[in-house]
Amino acid sequence: MQTTNLIKTAAWFSLIGAAGLLIWWFLMPVFLPVSNAGTDFQDMILDPDWIPLNLAGLVSTLFITLGFPAFSFYKRPHPDRPGSAGLLVAFTGLILFTGIQYYETLLWPAAASADPGLVGVTGALVSGDPGVAAGLLVSGILLGTGYILFGISALRAGTLPKTPLWFLIVGAPVFANGIIFPARTVGLLLFCAGTIWLALKLRKHSNT
Repeated sequence: MQTTNLIKTAAWFSLIGAAGLLIWWFLMPVFLPVSNAGTDFQDMILDPDWIPLNLAGLVSTLFITLGFPAFSFYKRPHPDRPGSAGLLVAFTGLILFTGIQYYETLLWPAAASADPGLVGVTGALVSGDPGVAAGLLVSGILLGTGYILFGISALRAGTLPKTPLWFLIVGAPVFANGIIFPARTVGLLLFCAGTIWLALKLRKHSNT
């Protein structure tokens, strides 16, 4: 019973997280001046809608992080080595990505209020510092690699539907490592679709 309740909770975390990420992503161009981000990035961060919108993204990412481990253990108390590695690497990538969301959501506006130049496109807190750029790169690589390993392991085990697994295998690395907005959008759509599909599968299993 306790395991069933944990699976249900994890499924809800994943469902809410994936839906929240989609809402956050597609509301940003509506409420924020993203078309001018290439030249006036700091103006977007100082926009009054920046923090509430990105808080939704931060909470959604946290929910996905909390829900993800249940996918790895679905009908498999002991995943194989690629599965275990995928769980560890993807979970680490999700934690780092959540940390970056926190950094961008709350620390960028605080820094921009003191010195807008810090959060310009080439500012020290965006792309002007190699350490910041490295953090973004490492997070994306871990997240993408972890989901690929998890997906391959789950495909081999045959415990989860193939289509959502392929959505995650393709979507996670494209979203996490994409530079062009349209590519990241396609990656996010696949990633969230796969997450929602698997979360519904977990809910159905926990109710039987």
